Amino acid sequence: MLLAQLTDTHVIDPDGDTELVVDNNHRLELAVERLNAETVQPEVVIATGDLTDNGTAVEMDILAGLLAPLEAPLLALPGNHDDRTTFRAMFDMPWATEDSHLSWVTNVGNLHIIGLDTLLPGTHGGMFDPERQRWLTEALDASGTRPTVIAMHHPPFLSGIHWMDSMRLEGMAIFTEMVARRSNVIRILCGHLHRPLTATIGGVTTTVGPSTIQHVELDLDPSASIEVIRDPPGYHLHNYVDDVWVSHIRYIDTGESPVVPEWSK
Repeated sequence: MLLAQLTDTHVIDPDGDTELVVDNNHRLELAVERLNAETVQPEVVIATGDLTDNGTAVEMDILAGLLAPLEAPLLALPGNHDDRTTFRAMFDMPWATEDSHLSWVTNVGNLHIIGLDTLLPGTHGGMFDPERQRWLTEALDASGTRPTVIAMHHPPFLSGIHWMDSMRLEGMAIFTEMVARRSNVIRILCGHLHRPLTATIGGVTTTVGPSTIQHVELDLDPSASIEVIRDPPGYHLHNYVDDVWVSHIRYIDTGESPVVPEWSK
């Protein structure tokens, strides 16, 4: 079982006034090309939010065009830069019945995958409130003993990058308690932080995927200023075989190609 994860693509309207550090749209185009070139194709691509920069209909149309060549099926979640109305209109997903959040549940192979919408409109932070708690409880109950993955935009932990942690998920402690009681939750996949991280939440390994655009600079000084850096963009490849989960980062746009060393010939 091979899953890919795209996150924080921040597709923009070229005629808008978004300040760019890199070419956001071209980076997503390169990521889709590289995903299609994987020698083993993923069963599904999970996109964990902030797929657009402002959530406008124009940006959604551009996003649709950039994702159209993707060969693997796509499962998408909104992030704090997305808009639920335009998001729902674009993606054909098994949305939750509640209009207040675009969460969903699906099965891929032997995996039960839960997409949890943590978007809190008007803020960059996220929310895990009683309504989402009730919904997630039902979704986890429905999983039985099936191995379960939770995908969400906002990570349920503090990264130590203080200006990003100011845009945290509210309700992290309740979420952690819920996950700790569910032995079949094997992985949590997140976005939002614009750099790859790994944490353990309620005994469950939790990973943040790399953004396809600029990354957040790693500075753990509480007084650090807001800085971003042109680290190599990429996406995650998650391989789940015989109850073992292995996560790889596929870097893209590095200008490098594989080299066959002489000693291997």
